[in-house]
Amino acid sequence: MTDADGHAVVHYDAADGTPATVEAEAVFAATGRTPRTTGLRLEAAGVRTTASGAIEVDEYLRSSRPHIFAIGDVNGGPQFTYVSLDDYRIVADQLTGEGKRSTADRVAVPYTLFITLPLARVGLTEQQARAAGLSVRVAAKDVAALMAMPRASIMGDTRGMMTFVLDADTDEILGAAILSIDAQELVNTVALAMRAGVTAATLRDSIWTHPSSTEAFNEVLATIVR
Repeated sequence: MTDADGHAVVHYDAADGTPATVEAEAVFAATGRTPRTTGLRLEAAGVRTTASGAIEVDEYLRSSRPHIFAIGDVNGGPQFTYVSLDDYRIVADQLTGEGKRSTADRVAVPYTLFITLPLARVGLTEQQARAAGLSVRVAAKDVAALMAMPRASIMGDTRGMMTFVLDADTDEILGAAILSIDAQELVNTVALAMRAGVTAATLRDSIWTHPSSTEAFNEVLATIVR
């Protein structure tokens, strides 16, 4: 990477091995995270770890020592703050509740990449759904073409698009990818609908406040592209 006048130039090898460059206003380097277990002497306590250093846990977040639990990024699960919160719920249920809650209960866990515009996803992609042998329909539309969603225009940014992967037999939502204003909020509504078994038609035909981004459901879910 080199710096130029007011921008950065990234040099890289393309998929075919040929050198290439791309210009950008800024470059953000994200190298990932690893569990901070070095120096804890877990082996002395009989706690097993994975090759990456994460503490091995079962679906109840118990380590190889049943009285020791591991929650958060240290257990190698999805590295999201809200997953750590659910880890706490699981352990609390083990210690003071009925002991039934587990990671197997997690369905349609969404995530958002907080860029501009935010990119949010939940569930299966079209490729994953078809690979699983499901009968699939895809609903999609560019945000700029959504007459039923004026909020994007009000906010001054009509870029992006929304894509929904639907089960052609049951009309249930299998997954969604949303690149738009308020994507980080829209995906939570979609995830809740998926967990509750709410059909795409129900979201499509619901009454949403105006002007809001949820109004996009009325139009996008009526636009079957394949």
